[in-house]
Amino acid sequence: MFDFGVVADFVKEWGYIAVLIGSIFEGEIVLITASASATLGYLSIYKIFLVAFLTTVVTDQVLFLIGYKFGTDWAVNRFPKVKNIRNRIFAMLHKMDVLFILAFRFIYGIRTISPLIIGSARVRPVRFVFFNILSGFCWAFVCCFLGYVIADVVIDGKFDTVPAVLAISGIITVLIAAIALFAKFRQKNRSV
Repeated sequence: MFDFGVVADFVKEWGYIAVLIGSIFEGEIVLITASASATLGYLSIYKIFLVAFLTTVVTDQVLFLIGYKFGTDWAVNRFPKVKNIRNRIFAMLHKMDVLFILAFRFIYGIRTISPLIIGSARVRPVRFVFFNILSGFCWAFVCCFLGYVIADVVIDGKFDTVPAVLAISGIITVLIAAIALFAKFRQKNRSV
């Protein structure tokens, strides 16, 4: 069972280092907790966002490059369960590569291994860098400001930040959808 108190204590004791560690692994709850603590003035929401954004982008870029250079056969040989995940991710990549690159960070259970597999699928590095940065920005924004707004509403009873965050989230969602559709359209026209 999940113990929120342990995460809160971890964030309180380690601050931005906890944010960094949470951003390397599937640590959305760490980011949301840290962002909630920013409402109370313990941490800066802007620093939390910056640490989360830079850490997730760099981590996934390094994992992508490892997958690009070495493939995933070494992982499949050591960890046979990876083969099923790899096959599922390859299937998703072939159907909708841009959308998957934008979304893998939000899918629990495959976030850490996805950049390795995307790299081994030989997705062009420039393509991955662009969509990795865009996705990292969205992920950090959603996690950070979700925690901030929840704490703002629950702790302070304020609702004045909610409309702004919803508007920005809507704009980001439309932007991501437009980019994904444009990339899919371009890819389809190139293959014709």
